[in-house]
Amino acid sequence: MVKVKAPVSKNRLYITILGTLTLNDSIEAKMNIENSLHSLMPGFDVINDLSKFIRADDSAGTVLKEIIILLIQNGVNKIVRVVGASKAGLIQFANNTLRLEQYQVFYVPTLEDAETYLNNKEKTGNN
Repeated sequence: MVKVKAPVSKNRLYITILGTLTLNDSIEAKMNIENSLHSLMPGFDVINDLSKFIRADDSAGTVLKEIIILLIQNGVNKIVRVVGASKAGLIQFANNTLRLEQYQVFYVPTLEDAETYLNNKEKTGNN
């Protein structure tokens, strides 16, 4: 299951992945992300919460890469992944992540750490 929200006031996209990610889940997530991006400005940040993610079906990996390209095309700035204790899921997710200069991922243990990281970047003006 994937939850997507995009509070305009923060210019942030939150993507939470829970449990096992199926191909259908990933296709639905891509559509929800695409719809959410219409309300965000280029330079938006992403918090990707994987703390309750278990694993993804192999077929979902292709769609995950399409989502990364979609984020880049729409002007993503920072991507912060909340990893919690989901080590096996994290490794699988990282293996399906495109390694691109425009898509730099930062890892933190909690959602609070992700918020703090991005809020501090905004205050200091560092990108």
